[in-house]
Amino acid sequence: SLCSILFDAAAVGLALDLSPELTRAVTNVICCLCFNSSYHRGDPEFEATLRYSQGIVDTVAKDSLVDIFPWLQIFPNADLRLLKQCVSIRDNLLQKKFEEHKADYSDHVQRDLMDALLRAKRSAENNNTAEISADSVGLSDDHLLMTVGDIFGAGVETTTTVLKWAVTYLIHHPQVQRNIQEELDSKVGG
Repeated sequence: SLCSILFDAAAVGLALDLSPELTRAVTNVICCLCFNSSYHRGDPEFEATLRYSQGIVDTVAKDSLVDIFPWLQIFPNADLRLLKQCVSIRDNLLQKKFEEHKADYSDHVQRDLMDALLRAKRSAENNNTAEISADSVGLSDDHLLMTVGDIFGAGVETTTTVLKWAVTYLIHHPQVQRNIQEELDSKVGG
């Protein structure tokens, strides 16, 4: 966990790059919210998730001529190839999680976002009328997968960036850090 890594580093006076550790922690929380999956360091599925997520961020963040001239994608392009590989890995992981959720879905238990979307889809299918169907309101299997994928991608990168900036701010403003700690101690207990 992030706490144990920070504690261990502090115990031996080790300088620590928080960026990858925050990314791991946030990714794990988002995985729990989206898929009800919690991972340990070194888990192959988790490591693949981290790699594909970072690969997508790295390639999308770059300026590319393919963005301006889409016809250039017919020429060899390492960034575009990496992006396609990362998207393929993401899609395979999402499909796997979706199939697992469909197989053990229960109307009586809602574990995560995927279950909530499956419940909404089944509800729309059960209330199907001539005018409204699950597909027409955006609840096809593809829509569910892409919704979870979008929330996953946006949740990880945005939250990680906010936390990095918050830590940076608190490092440069120790009085604010002390005030926050005092308030937490008084309201929550310390």
